Amino acid sequence: MSYIHSYSNTERQRLVEQADFLEKYLYPTISFGPGDTLLEVGCGVGAQIRCMLRRFKPAMITGVDRETSQVEQALANLPDEVQTGTVELYIATGDLLPFNDNTFDGAYIFFVFEHLSDPVPVIREIKRVLKPGGKFYCTEVVNQALYVYPRSPAINDYWAAFNRLQSELGGNPDIGLHLASACVDAEMTIRSFIPVPVMMDKRMTDSGERKHFLHMWERCLLSGASSLLERGMIAPDTPEKVSDEFEKLSVNPESIFQYDARQILAVKE
Repeated sequence: MSYIHSYSNTERQRLVEQADFLEKYLYPTISFGPGDTLLEVGCGVGAQIRCMLRRFKPAMITGVDRETSQVEQALANLPDEVQTGTVELYIATGDLLPFNDNTFDGAYIFFVFEHLSDPVPVIREIKRVLKPGGKFYCTEVVNQALYVYPRSPAINDYWAAFNRLQSELGGNPDIGLHLASACVDAEMTIRSFIPVPVMMDKRMTDSGERKHFLHMWERCLLSGASSLLERGMIAPDTPEKVSDEFEKLSVNPESIFQYDARQILAVKE
């Protein structure tokens, strides 16, 4: 299975900035206790670990990722936390975790299952390592939920190609809609399953905030541009056209941009 995004330094920095940008949208419905031991599967460069440490003050977060270079970057991003033992990082796959049964108070995943063909083996493995009563939060993509106004043909066409490649690479660009079914198959008890809207419309009145919002989404979408260009799935000038449309959206007071992810809370009984 290939990864639609790159492992470049630019992409790694984007992941850190994206986590900070999305924090206010994704975290209000997440709750862990101070002193909890937490597991993140697909920790990448450690961006979400920083958010979790800041918000919940857990005793320890253990992060795993299958990509060695990402774990090395996470180590570089979290040197003090690793040194003090607040964070531990491992190279491992989510369906074969190197931990004993009933180890963690909680677990979480952000935007990982979109790259997998089947999340159920990973959820079953997370269930194994959770303590009884342990909580599992997962936030995932629903790419068909993207809505842009006024109509932006380059963005729409690019996004269609992005999602087509995501599927061809073995992922699921709408995996968020499948989270409840996957947790049922993994025999987890579902406590909540909700949309998480990330939206800009006339309520966002600050021009700087609007520009930043759209710039973050432009970077998110175009993070797959190199993979699409390599495979000839978009024209060479498509990324520039996408950027031009984002610029037009940023100066148009009528613009609307919405993306809905899905978030589930499941518990090990």
